[in-house]
Amino acid sequence: MPVIPDDKNLLIRCECHYHVLEIEYDDYDWLLSEKEVERPKPTFNVSVWNQTPSPYSFWNRLQLIWTLLRGKRIDGGDVIINLSDAKTVVDFLNKKLGETK
Repeated sequence: MPVIPDDKNLLIRCECHYHVLEIEYDDYDWLLSEKEVERPKPTFNVSVWNQTPSPYSFWNRLQLIWTLLRGKRIDGGDVIINLSDAKTVVDFLNKKLGETK
């Protein structure tokens, strides 16, 4: 489910509730100065935010070390979203791409 519905930002929480996917549309409206500056083309900035407690407790660190010692992979940036949230992402991107035409 979207966390913060905004005109230029979209935050969606992972199904595991430990990560958040942020998609920010930057049209460089903030780039205002007295000099004539050519604004860059709009961009989409995508971030993955980790919501796990920090700093890690001793037990969390021990689990991470044990996982590494066994040769397994530590997942850190996977965001799993449901179909409804995926549609929200697509709608957001289509809306912003339609505005740039």
